[in-house]
Parts: sequence; C-alpha cells; structure tokens
Amino acid sequence: MISIWLVATAILAFNGEQPIHQSKGEEYAPKEGNFSIRFPGKPKETTQITKSPIGEVKVFTATYATSDGNVYMVSYSDLPEGATKSENLTTLFEGVREGAKGKDGEVLVADRFEFGPNKLPGFDLELKKEKGNQRVKYRIIVREKRLYQLAVVGSKDFAQGKEAAAFLKSFELPK
Repeated sequence: MISIWLVATAILAFNGEQPIHQSKGEEYAPKEGNFSIRFPGKPKETTQITKSPIGEVKVFTATYATSDGNVYMVSYSDLPEGATKSENLTTLFEGVREGAKGKDGEVLVADRFEFGPNKLPGFDLELKKEKGNQRVKYRIIVREKRLYQLAVVGSKDFAQGKEAAAFLKSFELPK
C-alpha cells in the first residue's frame, strides 16, 4: 500500500528544514484539499505520483520540519473506485500500516475510530522506527474516495507531546 513514511522522508530530504515561527500555528487549507489544519508555520507543498498495489496514486503532501528535526505532515490522495469501500477498509488500513512500519518499525498502537459528526472511518497508528529512534503518530481518515494522512514524526517526547496532539486534533473537513 502507499508508504507515506517513504513519501515524507523523500520530501524532507528534498525540502530541508524550516524553523518554527508561531506556537499557535497557521491555518492551512489548500484549494483542492477540502480540509484545514494548523501548522506551526508555512508548510512546503509537493505533489507526486506513487506506485502502490492499487496502481499509481497522485499524492499531495504538505510538510513542515522544525529546526530540531521534528516533522508535521498532511497528505491526501484520491484512490481508485472501490479502494475505500467499507468492505475494503481493513485491507487499506493494513496496507498503510505495513507501508509506514517498513522493515525497521514496530507498531505500538493501531486503532480504528470514527472521525467527526459524519463518523468517517479512521485509523490511528503509533510507530517506533529503529532508524534514529523516531516515533511516528499517524491519523488516517477516509472520506468518499479520498485518503487523508496526517503524521507527526520525531522524538518520543515530540510525538507524544502537546504540539503534536494539537496538530492532529486541528484537522477539519468541511460539511
């Protein structure tokens, strides 16, 4: 399945790091994204085609890296017909989990949930990556054919801290 871990890593290597400018964050709502979220500063945007078991998928990603190496990320992709049907969600979530975990990761948390008043299907993940002893907190939400992925990547203290939680919680979808 889509490995957003690899996408985020590639984007960070390409874009470099940015310092944090605001602690409360800036609302970010890309024109085609149909969502809003609060980043600590202005994120870098990229769009790329990613190969996956369900075919090529166009992935839009916005990332913000802090000066101490922590990362905030949100992405969305429109998946092929049927990929987000309720009977296929377990396979989709498992694919995202396994892609994110990679060879050196350990799944610490993997929980399904319902997002927002419309009770959209969602999946929370927390991973420990051996490389660099990083923690990754993911939030995956499906709305119609669109897959939204939010992540914070960094130290355990960062990933489990207030700023990371506020970022993940700030994600909103219009009615």
